[in-house]
Amino acid sequence: MENTDFTKKIYLVGGAVRDALLGKPTKDKDYVAVGFSEEDFKHLPKVGKNFPVFLQKDGSQIALARREKKIQYGYNGFSTQTQQVSLYEDLKRRDLTLNAIALDETTQTYYDPFNGIKDLENKILRHISDAFCEDPLRVLRIARFRARFGIEWKIHPSTKILIYTMREELHHLEKNRVYQEVKMVLLDKDSYLFFETLFELGVLDVIFPHIYALTTLKEGNLHHLESSVFAHTMEVLKLVESQIVPLNFSKNARLILKFAALYHDIAKPYCYRTFGNSSGHDDINLVLPLLDISLPNSIKKPMLILIQNHIKIYLLATMRASKCVAFFESFKRDSLLLSLQILLLFADRNGRTSLKPQHLDSNFKSTLLQTFDALNAYSPKEWIAQNKPSKNAIKIHVLREKIKIIKQFLRS
Repeated sequence: MENTDFTKKIYLVGGAVRDALLGKPTKDKDYVAVGFSEEDFKHLPKVGKNFPVFLQKDGSQIALARREKKIQYGYNGFSTQTQQVSLYEDLKRRDLTLNAIALDETTQTYYDPFNGIKDLENKILRHISDAFCEDPLRVLRIARFRARFGIEWKIHPSTKILIYTMREELHHLEKNRVYQEVKMVLLDKDSYLFFETLFELGVLDVIFPHIYALTTLKEGNLHHLESSVFAHTMEVLKLVESQIVPLNFSKNARLILKFAALYHDIAKPYCYRTFGNSSGHDDINLVLPLLDISLPNSIKKPMLILIQNHIKIYLLATMRASKCVAFFESFKRDSLLLSLQILLLFADRNGRTSLKPQHLDSNFKSTLLQTFDALNAYSPKEWIAQNKPSKNAIKIHVLREKIKIIKQFLRS
C-alpha cells in the first residue's frame, strides 16, 4: 500500500538493507530523508549535480526523498523533484524489488511495499515498475547483481520481457558508465555470469557486439572443441579468477588480466571470416577496433601486451632465440606483467574441452622469470668502454649476448 506520510523521518535504504538481509557485510550506508528540505542538512557537505546528497562524518550519505521523470535519452535524462515526496514514491523509482526495502533503525521496522524480502528469500531479481526501462544502465546492474549473487539466482520472466524491449534504449548507454559497471564486475567473482546473463537476455549483441560475435564462431578443431569461442572465453575468465584470488594482486593488475582474458580471442571471428583460420588474431591492430569497452590507458596498454603475446608464450621452446628476446623485451622490465602473462597462458590452455587440465608449473614460471631477470640485468657498458663501437655495433652485440642468455636459461 502506498504511504503518503510526509512526517520527517530518515530511513536506511538500498544495498545496506539488502546485504544485511542476505547476511553479507555492508560497506556503504545510504539514507533517505522523508519530509526534509536542503535547509535541514546545510551543516553537512553536499555533493551531486542532479539532486543533493549530504555526507555524514561516518561516511554514510543522506539523500532527500525524490521522484523522477524521464525527459530524454541517457543516464542523466531525468528531472527530479524533492518536495512532498513520500517514502513509497522514493522506493518506487528504484530498479529492483530487493533494492526497494527501507529500514527504520529506531524501531527496526522494515518498509517493503514491493515484496523485496520475499524475492530475496526466493533468489529472484525482479523490476519494480515499467520505469525500470527508463534507465538503460539498469540492465547492466541486473546482470552484475546476478554475477555477484550466483548462478542460482533467477531473473523474473516479466523482467526478461521488459529488458528485451529496451534494446533501442541500450544504444544510448554512456561509455564511461559501461566501463565502471564492467570494472565492478571484473573485480568480483563469477564475472563470466555478467556476460552470460546479457547473452541469455538477448541484449549482449547491442551492448557488446564484438563479444557477442564470439558466440557465432565454433572453431571445431582439435585444439578447440568448445561450443563457441564465447564459451571458451567465459571458461578462461573463470580460470583467471580462480588463479588470481590467492595472489593478492592490486586491483589494477586484476583488471589487466581479466580484460585480457575477456578480449584475448576477440579478433578470431574476423580472422576466420577474412583469412579462413585464426592466424593473426593476436595482432593488436586487429584487436583495437574490436574493443567494445572504453578502457583507460593504464588498463588497455598492458592488456594489449598480454594479448599480442598470448600465442607467442606457447611457442617459446621452438621460436628463434632473437624472437624470444623480443618477447621478453615487450614487457618493458615489468615482471608483474610477465607473471600475468603466465597466468593467462594456463587459463587459456585449461579453458579447452579438448585438453586435460594442467596445473601451473612453478618450475616453468621460475624459469621464465629468471630468464627475464637475467636479460634485464645485462649491461653492455663495460664492452662499450673497451671497444667504443658504433650504435649499430652495440645493437648487434646486445642482441648476441641476450641470445646467449636465452640459450643458457630457456633452452636448457
